[in-house]
Amino acid sequence: MKQEEIDESKARRGWYFACVFLILVVALILFLARVEIVAKNRDVLVGILGVITGSISSMMAIASGRDPSEVEELRDKLGRANADREALIARLRDAQIQLQLHRDQLAELQTAIIERLSVLAGPVITSRDPSTVELDPNVEQWLPESRE
Repeated sequence: MKQEEIDESKARRGWYFACVFLILVVALILFLARVEIVAKNRDVLVGILGVITGSISSMMAIASGRDPSEVEELRDKLGRANADREALIARLRDAQIQLQLHRDQLAELQTAIIERLSVLAGPVITSRDPSTVELDPNVEQWLPESRE
């Protein structure tokens, strides 16, 4: 409960500040529309006004309830979730390749045993490696696109 109250208070203060800031910017614009700027102070005032008007978008976002730091946190969280997802897909792909390799080796062993038991000379069992595995089309649709 305490943390929620702190977050709510913080959000309320940010919203109040954003509204006051926007009112000040509008008042400054109205003031400068009626008063002529002195030439020797013009560069300084233009620089200050540029900084103030540049921050209007972030103040509008805060006033509307969207905090830019929350957006960055959500982007980081989404990036971590995508990395975890890609790692899980890679592990699943590797497990599927190993399972297919196991099935192929068992089928080869069964074929060799059947041929030996039928008293016919059969081929010698050869070992397989993961690069020779042919995956089922249902598995291939889940493989990531090659980045090569």
